[in-house]
Amino acid sequence: MLTTGGMRPTGMNAFTGSVFDVLEKHILSPWNVLKVECGWRGVDPLHMDPAVLESLLPNIRKHIARVTDDENAAECEAALLVLLGKPASAPPPPVEAIEFDF
Repeated sequence: MLTTGGMRPTGMNAFTGSVFDVLEKHILSPWNVLKVECGWRGVDPLHMDPAVLESLLPNIRKHIARVTDDENAAECEAALLVLLGKPASAPPPPVEAIEFDF
């Protein structure tokens, strides 16, 4: 299904609608994220279920991090994990500075 602007696609099942709602809070184009990540894997983005979301979650996080930032992607992943009834994972530790001897 093609959409324009900020329109919500029609025909989504209830679970996909919940996923879309979470993505919409974290990214400007939630439908594009679903369409791309599902499309590459042969999944119907309108009819996701929890197992599909769980399998796509690492790639959705990477996608959101690429177009926004790591912190936003982690927050989105935590919210999607709530939909799956799983506790949000702890954020990764900050990267420490590396000193080089010259």
